[in-house]
Amino acid sequence: MTVHLSDYKHLFRGEDATLALQEALYQCKTHPGSTLKLGGGTLNFSGKYAYQKEYYISNNDYSRKNIIFPLIGMTDTVIDGEGAELLFEGEVLPFVVDGSSGVKIKNLSIDYPHPYFFQADITAAAEDFLELEFDESQFDATVEDERVIFTNKGNGFKVKTGRVMVMEFDKDTTAPSSSIPAYHLYMFDESDGWFLERMYRYVKPKQLASNKIRFDGHFGHIHNVGNKLICTCGPGRRCPGMLLNDSSDTVIENVTMYSSAGMGIVGQLCENITLSGVKMIPNKAKGRYLSVNADATHFINCTGAVRLEGCIFTNMLDDALNCHGNYLKIAEVIDSHTLLATFGHHQQQGVNVIRVGDVVNLVDNLPMTPIARLTVKASTLISSTFVRVEFEEELPEIKDGFTLENFTRMPELYINNCESGYNRPRGFLPSTWKKTVITNNTFYNMNTAIHFTGDSNSWFEAGGVRDVTVKGNRFVNSAYAGGSVIAVSPHLKDMDTLYHSGIVIEDNYFELHEKRFLAAKNVDGLIFKNNTYKQNDSLPAHGEAGEGGFKLEPSCANTDIEPVKEI
Repeated sequence: MTVHLSDYKHLFRGEDATLALQEALYQCKTHPGSTLKLGGGTLNFSGKYAYQKEYYISNNDYSRKNIIFPLIGMTDTVIDGEGAELLFEGEVLPFVVDGSSGVKIKNLSIDYPHPYFFQADITAAAEDFLELEFDESQFDATVEDERVIFTNKGNGFKVKTGRVMVMEFDKDTTAPSSSIPAYHLYMFDESDGWFLERMYRYVKPKQLASNKIRFDGHFGHIHNVGNKLICTCGPGRRCPGMLLNDSSDTVIENVTMYSSAGMGIVGQLCENITLSGVKMIPNKAKGRYLSVNADATHFINCTGAVRLEGCIFTNMLDDALNCHGNYLKIAEVIDSHTLLATFGHHQQQGVNVIRVGDVVNLVDNLPMTPIARLTVKASTLISSTFVRVEFEEELPEIKDGFTLENFTRMPELYINNCESGYNRPRGFLPSTWKKTVITNNTFYNMNTAIHFTGDSNSWFEAGGVRDVTVKGNRFVNSAYAGGSVIAVSPHLKDMDTLYHSGIVIEDNYFELHEKRFLAAKNVDGLIFKNNTYKQNDSLPAHGEAGEGGFKLEPSCANTDIEPVKEI
């Protein structure tokens, strides 16, 4: 069945197509296998007639969401934008695919006329002051009681803050500055003890005009006049551009996301996700330098395969891809077969990543080594903060700090012919023990292009890799703000644990000012061979990293590192 949004034109309320869309989607849901054609052109959506549902989204914030495209309980449904430009107003979640199979979203773009970030021109600067001027048609900021109030008439939010993270973007390249790292404008007199207080710059704001603000204080650097200053200022990470939840065989094809209120695409507990021709880029026609406010893509405890083909991720305020599992902390031992688990990070709450029949590892959190492998007999989310897990096997001795890692719910990962760069801070973070293939991509990230990490004590993101191929990629000006292009660095302090293994890096091209190819620790079986390097002294210089561009710590075992061939 083919459903045309134009057939519901009588339900448009002015330019708002939300009510018409809800009725069209109802027809699709009652007729599995339907295609909804949006008809191209520009379509406007707001929260007034949106579908509402509460969602816990891992690595994001819980709230009741206003959902424009609720693709919930759908089967073999296609949303074909036919080139449509979708514009969203207010705090809305544009797309949710939940409990569905065979959903495809294609041929459309997503944007907010009033984005959830603030952008301004740097008009004057010294070590002790900064002056900004902004476009009032898109952005709004005022000073009150030595605090900045960010408002957005279109989206209806108002945020009064004394602490905001900012970054300078180059006016010509649109890239984050290679010499001025991200920091926080901090408008209080004393530190609040936050773990990122090292990034504070103590300043006082002053309104110079309706579209001009000055900050006085000690910056420790001089901003570049003519460049842009950008910060996020919306209501937290409540609404990504798309949420894919507990669904199978989802395809996102030829979709451009110019802006979002948080992350770009989040997939959790899904089987088989394909992104083809997906772009997350700034809307240059509107003079913007930022695309999505956080990670472009984020996948948590998925299965099957996650595939990215021909995608472009640039100018985000976080990573291009993060694919991992979540460690759960042990809260209580109920009996010899049963545990009460909790969430290590508050933004992981409410998402039960453990299902009946799954095999999980009981992990000693300090060395991050498995103590036992257990089969799940029952798993119940009893609240947003606790999961009751019962196992077939008897539990071993449980010590403080132990965690659970779902060994079953991890995907294969394939990334081919994609671009990633001009973002803070990294490119791809692959953390799955299943097969990972990263081929024919181009990287120009601010910091590390590919980062193999893992942490069972702070971020609680799981996934020691076992079978990785990094081949045929171009690292052109990667890590241009410092660091190494590729890093293997799980969060293990002064330990010799072999957390990652089986990483092969071959037939890649590096173009940098100096040699900064690889930094590694806590890895068993690391091969680096047949890679080439072109020195380009026009690119930013930060010094050679390690001997010949390699910095390997003693916690590496069975390495085979071949010098890079200079061309």
